[in-house]
Amino acid sequence: MKKKIIFMFSGQGSQYYHMGKELYENHSRFKYWMDHCDGIVVPLIQTSLIDVLYRGHGKSEPFDQILYSNPALLCIEYSLCRVLMEMGVQPDFLLGYSLGEITASVVSGAISLEDGIQLAVGIAKLAEEKTQLVAMLAVIESQEVITEFPALFQNCWVTGKNFHRSFVVSGLPNDILYLQEGLKQKNITSQKLQVKYGFHTELIDSIEEEYKKLVRQINLMPIGIPIISSLNTETIQEVNEDYFWGVIRDLIDFEKTIDWTLKQGDFIFIDAGPSGALATSVKYILPANSRSLPLQMINQFGRDLDSIEALKTRLAIAAAGSA
Repeated sequence: MKKKIIFMFSGQGSQYYHMGKELYENHSRFKYWMDHCDGIVVPLIQTSLIDVLYRGHGKSEPFDQILYSNPALLCIEYSLCRVLMEMGVQPDFLLGYSLGEITASVVSGAISLEDGIQLAVGIAKLAEEKTQLVAMLAVIESQEVITEFPALFQNCWVTGKNFHRSFVVSGLPNDILYLQEGLKQKNITSQKLQVKYGFHTELIDSIEEEYKKLVRQINLMPIGIPIISSLNTETIQEVNEDYFWGVIRDLIDFEKTIDWTLKQGDFIFIDAGPSGALATSVKYILPANSRSLPLQMINQFGRDLDSIEALKTRLAIAAAGSA
């Protein structure tokens, strides 16, 4: 039986300058969709995302200005998704992580691209204007470390569970610095993420009503392509203001979501985000005997065209194997 295909969309923390640059310069359809998205974004942020992404910044510079990184992630993911579809790869399901759930809603037809971009920019403006700065840390260890060293984590929130040995915490900058230094002393690997606002914690509760008002101003439509939500750990039937608030406020349990999905059958998981991080997480979640397959489109190491060709080859092999 042919495996069903899931497109996955990542959230804040997966962005970087020059993401998709080789595709933009060499793949006419990716460029077309990025330029189309840019035309929608420019009036909202008063500058070109293309200029922000590909001109004037080094690839290794921190890309942490949310007014630009939020719409950039949505536009990159949407454009990658359109490239997949125009290659003849059609999703049976969509799966988003945090901000990526907005991309999933756009691709599903539940909201328009214009409204999705407006919502991503609206989130950014509210966060910048009305919430305090935080720091976010990816911890490469099982969550049992929290119980083992509670003093290190006492002023932090777990905001994402990626797989058994990877989770994300947020907190005020000094608390995250204290945590990072404490983990280093115990030889536990961690990595600071390019996120400066307290999503998935009570630190953004002050913007709830204004954010929900933004959602009420957009046109919500029936879901076309089914969405597996990392918020609800199930296939959802509709999106509304409470759903979109939960997407940025509540804990994201990606591992639980993938475990639930695998109980429904075997799938090809295609990471349509810029970093390949979700495909990596799925790889570590899959049981040893799983027939499911995690694939990525591009990553931060470049060679985008080679990555797309490798994806085509893997898909062709998978199709031949299930024929």
